[in-house]
Amino acid sequence: MIYKYGDKFVVFTDEVTKVFDKYKQLNHTQHESGGILLGKVYNDLFIIDQISEPSIEDKSGRFYFVRNVERAQKIVEQAWKESKGERIYLGEWHSHPEDVPTPSRDDKILLKNMLKHSRMEIDFLFMVIIGRISPYIAVIQKGMKEMIPIERIQSENGLKIIIYKNQYKQIYGYQVSGYLNLARKGYDIYNAVFSQIFIGTINSIMALTNIKDYILEKEPAFIRFIIPDIETADEKVKTLLDAMEVQVAMIIEEMKNKGLYHRIHLEIKG
Repeated sequence: MIYKYGDKFVVFTDEVTKVFDKYKQLNHTQHESGGILLGKVYNDLFIIDQISEPSIEDKSGRFYFVRNVERAQKIVEQAWKESKGERIYLGEWHSHPEDVPTPSRDDKILLKNMLKHSRMEIDFLFMVIIGRISPYIAVIQKGMKEMIPIERIQSENGLKIIIYKNQYKQIYGYQVSGYLNLARKGYDIYNAVFSQIFIGTINSIMALTNIKDYILEKEPAFIRFIIPDIETADEKVKTLLDAMEVQVAMIIEEMKNKGLYHRIHLEIKG
């Protein structure tokens, strides 16, 4: 699942969404379930890649869930330690016995209190409520009176490509999110072409260079590949990234000629 929060992306990994699906309250005997959200924070991206699951230490019923505070804190500390400080607490999740859930008064109070007392150096938290048909996902920031629902990226939003460059105009990574969905127009080939360009660039860099310092986040409809220290990287890495940019420009030009450019959003950062 990919969401948009201002100019930032919020990505829930495939593993996380599978856990959410497992706890949908699809029958009248199921209790509410819940836990905490954990993930990584970048300048323009939040990756929620771990969540805690219910345990016998939590309290729950058909219409309520209260997680065990001590257990949750241990999970947060362990995740932070194992990731060397990269994975942190990002919010709360629980289920509701509703098709399309809405937050209760208690939900709102909980998230406000968690943000107020959080020891993390962030000024926001996310709330996920799992419904039978669709989830409710919102954010609250310090100073806000209410949670604000965030927008899910849909196929009509098209494909968003961000190419990152440093002060010397060297490409040091890229981020791709969203969908093309051009099959109805007979141009499904472009989905395969873009996939080949972005996945192929990563595979080539891994196969042809000895690069070790990189960040790769890859989920359905989302790729983020960053090489933090591009200035000292192998020249082959720079050549492959430059070639990627040229290929993208060529495909976009072709799509412009066919009146399909409105499906692509290209941004150069740096």
